[in-house]
Amino acid sequence: MKHIQIDLHFVRDQVQKGILHVRHVHTQDQLADLLTKPLSRTRTELLRAKIGLADGSSILRGHIKEDAENLQMHEICK
Repeated sequence: MKHIQIDLHFVRDQVQKGILHVRHVHTQDQLADLLTKPLSRTRTELLRAKIGLADGSSILRGHIKEDAENLQMHEICK
């Protein structure tokens, strides 16, 4: 049996037991789109805000630069 079939049967069983409740999610509210589709900047920022994901690009760039400079200074001081 394929994995998707096993997953389908598992989910169906959980729903029938009342353990899992399945609800429709409108296209506008699909948070996973942020991680699975190319989106406009506006849509990306909206979904990022909804899941609480910060834009860390500038932070990462700064730390990489600082780390490289610190490593360079450490090598010079040896």
